[in-house]
Amino acid sequence: MNNASTAPPKSRNSRFIPFFLILAVAVAIGFAIRYFKDTPQETIGGTWEVYFSKVHAGELDKNTPHTLDKWLVAKLSLAKERIDAALYDLDSEPIADALINAHNRGVRVRVFTENDNADQEEIERLQDEGVPVRDDGDNAGYMHHKFIVIDERYVWTGSYNPTYNGAYKNNNNVIWIDSEPLAYNFTQEFREMFVSAQLDKSSDPHIPFPHITLNDGTQISTYFAPENDTISPLLKEITSAKKSIYFMAFSFTHDKLGKAMRDRFKLGVTMGGVFDESGLNAYSEYELMKKAGISVRVDRSSGAMHHKVIIIDEETVITGSYNFSKNAETKNSENLLIIKGNKDMARAYLEEFNQLKW
Repeated sequence: MNNASTAPPKSRNSRFIPFFLILAVAVAIGFAIRYFKDTPQETIGGTWEVYFSKVHAGELDKNTPHTLDKWLVAKLSLAKERIDAALYDLDSEPIADALINAHNRGVRVRVFTENDNADQEEIERLQDEGVPVRDDGDNAGYMHHKFIVIDERYVWTGSYNPTYNGAYKNNNNVIWIDSEPLAYNFTQEFREMFVSAQLDKSSDPHIPFPHITLNDGTQISTYFAPENDTISPLLKEITSAKKSIYFMAFSFTHDKLGKAMRDRFKLGVTMGGVFDESGLNAYSEYELMKKAGISVRVDRSSGAMHHKVIIIDEETVITGSYNFSKNAETKNSENLLIIKGNKDMARAYLEEFNQLKW
């Protein structure tokens, strides 16, 4: 006689409990994966660097060792797989050479440019060498970007057009950021424009990673005009200023933005700005700010003061291709970065502000 005890047989319902638990967990995991894939997340990125043309520091020539075109050539040489360049203008022979060299070593190079500048000699040379180039057609606004994405990891953007004047005569700034999520934002913008040139499609306002945080705590918000609302976040930053606002503006004609600054100045926020002489037209905010008592001056150097920068409370930097105008908001293809929580970066832009010829 077998005295070993035996457990009672499980019911069919109890057998299915583990199966349903596994199924439920799998569904939950699948939902979570889909949610986090489709929902923009605050994502860790890499490092950053800032460059200025420094034309106010003295005469520059092609033998000057550290110029924006030489920095960009060095960055382009890093490319291993892909270069996507959205450039309003390109007449720099060294930059065109660097793009052709990348193409010849097997890097997939694509260039998108403004229709008005599509007949530039260097653009035509790129095409002759087999580099795919497209333009935005005969649109009402400008394709005003000046950004390059390398290997879907690095972003180069700012006010610098890769032209001789852009590097050697005009005051310009560039920021270089190592961040895959930020690069993904710009890659998507580039792809939309490159495809829309053929299919007449409008850009998607969705930005995959609208707000990212680098590993040093720097917070970056990305906006593309005209598909995104750019004036609301700009106004939010201006109205939140507690201590100071400084700006460098090639063109500043946006009434709402100018009024927000004047209102903040009335509340005791320290303010100063420099305008480019070419932007002093009937729509410029210069005279209104001067009458309000704001310390604004005009850069009258031979080259353009081509910056589009606002520095707030010595820790927030606003930069990109975006002039402070209604056209930039509603017509042109532009990029705008709002970068917060980085005093070192803000200090670099403030030094540029302080060194401009007044």
